[in-house]
Amino acid sequence: MTEPKTPTPQVERRIVVDRPPVVARGLERVLVTNDDGFDAPGIRVLAQALAREFDVTVAAPERDRSGAGTGIGRVEAATGIPMRRVDIGVDRAYALDGPPGLAVMAAALGAFGDAFPLVVSGINAGRNTGQSVIHSGTVGAALTARTFGAHGLAVSLDPSEPWHWETAAGIAVATARWITSRERKPVAINLNVPGVELDQVRGLRSARLDQFGYFRVAVADESGEKLQLELAAEGEPTFAEGSDSWLLRQQYATITMLGHLFGSDGLLPDDLAEIWQPVATGS
Repeated sequence: MTEPKTPTPQVERRIVVDRPPVVARGLERVLVTNDDGFDAPGIRVLAQALAREFDVTVAAPERDRSGAGTGIGRVEAATGIPMRRVDIGVDRAYALDGPPGLAVMAAALGAFGDAFPLVVSGINAGRNTGQSVIHSGTVGAALTARTFGAHGLAVSLDPSEPWHWETAAGIAVATARWITSRERKPVAINLNVPGVELDQVRGLRSARLDQFGYFRVAVADESGEKLQLELAAEGEPTFAEGSDSWLLRQQYATITMLGHLFGSDGLLPDDLAEIWQPVATGS
């Protein structure tokens, strides 16, 4: 008796990461992702704003993946990653069961056609400032894009009531327009926007990363069996003047070029035996 064949999963429901990158010509195609999830308001506003000037595809996490950094999660290449089409007001939008870094990697490997010369991540609900941005899934998506030879733009918005998504989207589109205005080496840019009306933003400033960010204290509560992280108080004057955190508080939008990941042996000794060497054994 012949056993029934297992049906092949529909392509629409999975991403198979098994193709080499495809280099696209031109800078019109833009991938939009985030770490707050496909149904977050920020990505909808951002995608629709970009779609007025670019050919936009959205690939975003099925659920909140904040703090994912550049992670891609557990990947079984032969099985694929669950995904589905979603409607957020642009022609092509997908929700996938993985962090934004996975969405960017899959897109770079051809999951959604030709590679995207520009990846825009956001709009994140909250600032991403200081050197702690390496932990952000929003920023991680931009860094992953550059790893695959594309431009990456991470967009974050300072909280306010109500949220000023349109302000962040407007400055993000202008930045994307500048990035794609000419051929340039791949860049990863971190953009933070104050939570005010567009005409109240005092300007755009190049900013260095603050020493760490807005997490200030971590307390291990053993009796309560939890780790408590405390944020900087709103009036706490701990941000270094001229840093991204400080400028954002002054109602400036901040833009920071993020450095490359690279290896360097400049600080290593000439003779690495000073660090370690095999122990000689007798014959």
